[in-house]
Amino acid sequence: MAAAAPAPASVAPSSAPKATGDSRKTVVSVDASELEKHVLAVDDSSVDRAVIARILRGSRYRVTAVESATRALELLALGLLPDVSMIITDYWMPGMTGYELLKCVKESAALRGIPVVIMSSENVPTRITRCLEEGAEGFLLKPVRPADVSRLCSRIR
Repeated sequence: MAAAAPAPASVAPSSAPKATGDSRKTVVSVDASELEKHVLAVDDSSVDRAVIARILRGSRYRVTAVESATRALELLALGLLPDVSMIITDYWMPGMTGYELLKCVKESAALRGIPVVIMSSENVPTRITRCLEEGAEGFLLKPVRPADVSRLCSRIR
């Protein structure tokens, strides 16, 4: 199995002085668009969370992965994830489903602008239609593959 891609470099000034002995700080140049894309991945399966996080990080996205829809809403409501560009969530999870998370996001004035993509290992046309009618930006069948990331890119704000 391939190792996960390294996280993007920070745009913060480096604290290491230049080799010439100059005590001024240097700035690391990074494409800001890469740092703006932050995806919240929600799945109760640790394996599926790791897979989607690895795929997204390999495509240079910043990923926060959580184990439940309830935890995702907690973090969003507390303002701990103010820069989320997209939520990708499993459909079927205990406690609160991904569909219920979608509805909460779309009913919230503060969150409704965040695109939500639903994932499921079950290809149930009525479920897919219902999610899309409720405002999901897309529906992916598991296992999610790297090729699916290109479809996600257009949905990230």
